[in-house]
Amino acid sequence: MWVIDVLAALRRRVAYGLFIFAGGIVAGSALVLPAGAEDVQEALGKANTYIEAAKNTERAVESWERYASWVNMKTGPTGKERYLSYGMYELYGVEPLLKEARDAAGREPRAEAVDAAMVKYIAAYEALAPVMTEAAAYYERQGYEADKMALGKSLHPKMVPLATAFIAERKAMLPLLRAHIGEVQALEVAALEAKDGRTAAFHTANVMAALHRVMDTFPRERPEQMNADEMDQMMAEIGPDTSGEKFEQLISGVKPSNATIDVARFGAALDAYAQAVEGFEGFTGEKPKDFAKFKPMPGEMRIVLQEFQKPLAKSGGREFDGGGQMVMRITQRYYDMMNESQSVWGSRLRHLP
Repeated sequence: MWVIDVLAALRRRVAYGLFIFAGGIVAGSALVLPAGAEDVQEALGKANTYIEAAKNTERAVESWERYASWVNMKTGPTGKERYLSYGMYELYGVEPLLKEARDAAGREPRAEAVDAAMVKYIAAYEALAPVMTEAAAYYERQGYEADKMALGKSLHPKMVPLATAFIAERKAMLPLLRAHIGEVQALEVAALEAKDGRTAAFHTANVMAALHRVMDTFPRERPEQMNADEMDQMMAEIGPDTSGEKFEQLISGVKPSNATIDVARFGAALDAYAQAVEGFEGFTGEKPKDFAKFKPMPGEMRIVLQEFQKPLAKSGGREFDGGGQMVMRITQRYYDMMNESQSVWGSRLRHLP
């Protein structure tokens, strides 16, 4: 199931509003800044605060998935569940970070859509967190043994609507945040060019920004997990004729996904990446000492992506034989390139998986 491999490797789908060409950068950006290094630094600071807020509050999603894996969400806990000891995950202490993110939403440079979405997201998290924290502590200390699950039964109907609202706000916020990250990245690359010209660092930054746009076309929604009853039923149905796909689904613990890759978007992003690679490979200026190791990587990635594009187009963006292995190769190369590019061009923009 290559879509599961995509989801496991990249985890969320995003939209992109940025195209990067070998001749320069053209951004479909809602974020408009006056030229100046200070303005770019302000944009980077806001984006990084939002990124950290999104990453650290994801713990609530993980905790809710943990809870949903063993409890009947319609009826709530009874105290007789087979996997009751799974409980819930403790949330991270994010209060100062969320205050910083809320303050950032009111500061320049303004990005109206993501600023508003982040404020709503923080409010939804703060409504859920106290109840989830109480529940996590309750299950951790096995309080249900003393009160016969009385508190667990009381907390369940409180958590369900709060968790549902929080997850909905997260799904609404993440695509906007990812688009915003792309806009800020474009500003960072443009500022680099304005400051130093088309150096090795600029071409490295430009090709990496183009690659990020390609990777942004992969599905990133969290897969829907199977609950304990569904897992038990699948285990009971295993036999000598069970397909490999069923075994993969059981091992992954998630339900089949209908997620697809938009072939047209992928093709457009890949074309832009290929043009950026041409500019990178045509650079003849002074190269830093760490440039040699990174130099072949963009061209090699272009070949791998083009190999992936052909069967992807034939499948209409759906699964195809060998697709999962290709996705994992692409993902590994992507992270290798991010690591190696840092020695040539040290972006200050943090990474959102």
